[in-house]
Amino acid sequence: MDETRPLSVGQESLWLLHKLAPDSAAYNLAGGARMAPAPDVPVLARAVRALSARHDGLRSVFVEADGRPRRAVLPPEANTLDVRDVPEVDDERLWELVLEVTREPFALTGTRAGDGPATPFRAVLLRRREDAVFLMVTHHLVTDATSQWLLWRDLIAAYEAYATGAEPDMAPVRASYDDHVAREARLLDSPSGQRMAGHWREVRAGSVAAELPTDRPRPPFQSFQGASVASRLPDEVAEGVRATAARVGVSPFAFLLGTFQGLLYRHTGQPDFTVGCPASTRRAAAREVVGYYVNPILLRARFARATTFADAAVAANHQVRQGMASAAYPYPLVAREAAGPLFRISVTMVAADRFGATLERAVAGEVMHVAGVKMSYMELPHMEGQCDLTVEFTQDASALLVVFRYDTDLFERATVDRLLEHFVRLVEAGVTDPLTKIAKAPLVSAAERQRLLAMGT
Repeated sequence: MDETRPLSVGQESLWLLHKLAPDSAAYNLAGGARMAPAPDVPVLARAVRALSARHDGLRSVFVEADGRPRRAVLPPEANTLDVRDVPEVDDERLWELVLEVTREPFALTGTRAGDGPATPFRAVLLRRREDAVFLMVTHHLVTDATSQWLLWRDLIAAYEAYATGAEPDMAPVRASYDDHVAREARLLDSPSGQRMAGHWREVRAGSVAAELPTDRPRPPFQSFQGASVASRLPDEVAEGVRATAARVGVSPFAFLLGTFQGLLYRHTGQPDFTVGCPASTRRAAAREVVGYYVNPILLRARFARATTFADAAVAANHQVRQGMASAAYPYPLVAREAAGPLFRISVTMVAADRFGATLERAVAGEVMHVAGVKMSYMELPHMEGQCDLTVEFTQDASALLVVFRYDTDLFERATVDRLLEHFVRLVEAGVTDPLTKIAKAPLVSAAERQRLLAMGT
């Protein structure tokens, strides 16, 4: 183990959350792939070792020195492939085992009792007779959504190369996460850092976090327990989002964000509220680095009964542009000055197309062919229970996947299913006519409206 290294402010905040709830899996990031036939285990194990060697964050352990958390880096062999043979299990039981792997908490401090090093990375192969599921799980301390796709891209490249006796042809990693930590420290001592702090004080002043009506009272302590519901927008609606956003002069994310904020306005009645948005602080030099390059920014929305979908999209676009200009200033320092939570709901978007055609097709649900193995990417529940509601949009060339991750202490599944249905209805309404007033747009289909009216007679 080499000398310890400082953490970013965001990492220190996550470390504190881990100490408060060490048995929680709320900050686990997970992805999986169904593989048929089962992969060549020595080849896959070699690919996992290559990931560990390439990305030192995966083999980090965390310690405290002089009251501050720091990280140390173990040798590449600290991470190995964990093969679990489950030859007789059916699909239902296999899914249960998948969830068990993804929800197992990380120790993070260096060792597990009698079980060797404890790093923030887990690679598990659940192998049946004819097929298998391969899982990669990381702790958010060392990865973000972009990093997850980098890991899958690198794993696939390594597996394909080793299966044919070649070496992987991957772009060199020319930067390190330590560069990001040092740059952040310089920012906090600079005039730019003070300007950014002033911007967030202005956004925060008098703000109220958007808060949906809950099915149960809010408990005194957050348990970080959650679940997810998802909906893949029809291809024609996804294309409509892109076309409408272009017509209004905003990004697809701004259109979806503005529409979601409109949904919150409809459900909460709040005309002025804040939501969070995880922003990337990754620079071009770090494009190949796996690390925690995420900083929440605070978005403040204002609505009136005359606000249209186009109005909301333009306002959301402005919120994001203003926020991104100060995104490098660590959110934990912004929140530290607040009397209560600055946001309870967050929204983000992930574009898989930047990682190449293979992953783009995988996100779209297509089967990949990797060295003789049919590989189907599995969207797994993860990062649940951190907020009341976390909304994630995943975009590829033709489709949009919408995932609502929610706190199960607060909401029933049926409530979130209905909320997601209402969001899809609003997206369809906004695509049909962006000049429609959000307050007037229908939240249910004509058939559902007729059924509800009939119940009231």
